[in-house]
Amino acid sequence: MLGHWRIVLRQAEEAARGGRFEEALALASRSDVADHHNAVQFRGRMALDLIARATRRGASDDLDGAIADLDLAERMGAPPDSLAAARLNLADRVAEEVRADLDSGDPTRALERVEELARHKVSGPALRRTREIAEAWRSALADGRRGEFGRAHEQLDRAERLASGVGAEGARQAIASAKIDLESRQRSANGPVESLYNALAEGKWPTILAAAEGVLALIPEHPAARQARSRAWQQIAAISPAAAAIWPARTPRATPLAFLPPEAITAEPSPAASPAPATAPRNAEGDGIFWLGGGDPTTPALSPAPAPAPSPSPAPSPLPSRARAAEPGGSKGRFLLWVDGVGGYLVCMDDRVLLGRAGPESPADLPLMGDISRNHAAIERNGESYLIRAYQSTFVNGKPVIDQAVLRDGDVIRLGSTVELEFRQPSPVSATARLAIVSRHRLPLAVDGVLLMAETCLVGGGGRPHIPAPSIAEPVVLYRQAGTLWCRAPGAFEVDGKTCAARAPLTFRSSVLGDGFSFSLEPIS
Repeated sequence: MLGHWRIVLRQAEEAARGGRFEEALALASRSDVADHHNAVQFRGRMALDLIARATRRGASDDLDGAIADLDLAERMGAPPDSLAAARLNLADRVAEEVRADLDSGDPTRALERVEELARHKVSGPALRRTREIAEAWRSALADGRRGEFGRAHEQLDRAERLASGVGAEGARQAIASAKIDLESRQRSANGPVESLYNALAEGKWPTILAAAEGVLALIPEHPAARQARSRAWQQIAAISPAAAAIWPARTPRATPLAFLPPEAITAEPSPAASPAPATAPRNAEGDGIFWLGGGDPTTPALSPAPAPAPSPSPAPSPLPSRARAAEPGGSKGRFLLWVDGVGGYLVCMDDRVLLGRAGPESPADLPLMGDISRNHAAIERNGESYLIRAYQSTFVNGKPVIDQAVLRDGDVIRLGSTVELEFRQPSPVSATARLAIVSRHRLPLAVDGVLLMAETCLVGGGGRPHIPAPSIAEPVVLYRQAGTLWCRAPGAFEVDGKTCAARAPLTFRSSVLGDGFSFSLEPIS
């Protein structure tokens, strides 16, 4: 009767003859036979056979197969010298193929392929030189996008010298073309950049915004232009009622006090301007506006009287009704959350959020400045899950959405052909989701992201918060309770100048100051 180890090795040999090398390795590596002299010899023979097959596959341009064989040969204990020689031979064969990406003007693709080969230990002098050329070229492209043309020219000169040194004539010609394109962009950008700095010196925000847009059209990552554009949007929205109209008004018969000039507000409402009776309930649901301070949701009278109306004391903000979530456009339960040292966020609290093109008449809850429809798609929350409902061309992870699709953490949503959003649900204990604009589009106001707030919103702390803030050690929680927005934080903190312990209600104009954190809320009309 054959010994047990003989039976196992015979099974391994049959698997190897059938080309099932993974199965053969598993059998020959079993603990009861792995150290047997015959098993060691068998694994050595298999490793050499795999190296030979990898060489044949490399010669026939089967790169993936050759890499897989060499990786398996290494696991079988192939001789290091034989393995290194086979990988070097494969690297020399594939170097010309990778260099073709440089010839076509795509250094990023070339660099990705070299890095992928390096992860499989396939490397050699030709690939290393290709990598140096690609890295210098890619750095030049990045510098050009930031408007650092001097450094970009230096990197392209270096890439051109390296390409000439290895006789890569196709790559050298492509780099020379890139230098001509860079010089053309530099000449085109000189005028807009000068206009931007002149506008900044004058301090006129509409002019600054237009100048920044002109620069970014040519230099997409110009730091001064991006900062100027962000600041200009904030200033225009803060000082100009007309500019604030880009955020769609909730109803044509009411104008929020926050966006009226002080001289236009009087203490007494005008009967002619008030479409609702005097007994109308406060914070009327039908308006879709969350009036702070407990006033009637009626239009304030406009008068040239110079004295502003006295400010009412704020009351906790009423939250949008869940029953109204199915109405077209939602109930517009939105506000801006500015977290000091972190950034600004648009917070949408409705179960249904409409995505569409920004504009004065746009019904969108999330207005995007891009080539999309005014009523393009809607994201709907149902308990702990989300789905996107497509009204126009919409894709999730590159796949077209037919009517609707379920959203999962990490999904990339594309509206039309260019507008892209990333959907994240970072916290496993909260249904709140976060949207990040990953394309070069933006909202009318400069914010860092959009929150689709369910019951809670976590700011900072450990774990996976909705708003990452490394400087905040313990999480600050915003949550809904009894139709009101609340804040919970460790220890004592201040809300609108009043000291609170552990938790406190908020309005949509509240400012919160605590130990190591501060943030403020701002209503959106």
